[in-house]
Amino acid sequence: MAPTRVPQMHSSGRLGGVTRHPGIAMAAVAMTGVLAAVQYRRSALTRNERAQKNSPDHPNFYVSVDRSGGGI
Repeated sequence: MAPTRVPQMHSSGRLGGVTRHPGIAMAAVAMTGVLAAVQYRRSALTRNERAQKNSPDHPNFYVSVDRSGGGI
């Protein structure tokens, strides 16, 4: 009778893909950081715009600024 092969269990468990592909893991972490920074900045701009628009100190002097970078 031929010996049967038993699948070997690696000690790395679920993190085996990270150790096999460290470049992909680092790129994923970097992309997550960039996306989090962009989301934070976007929400900060929205929050500041809303605070300026609804400010009780200057209710009639709100001017929305075009941030497109275009000229006059």
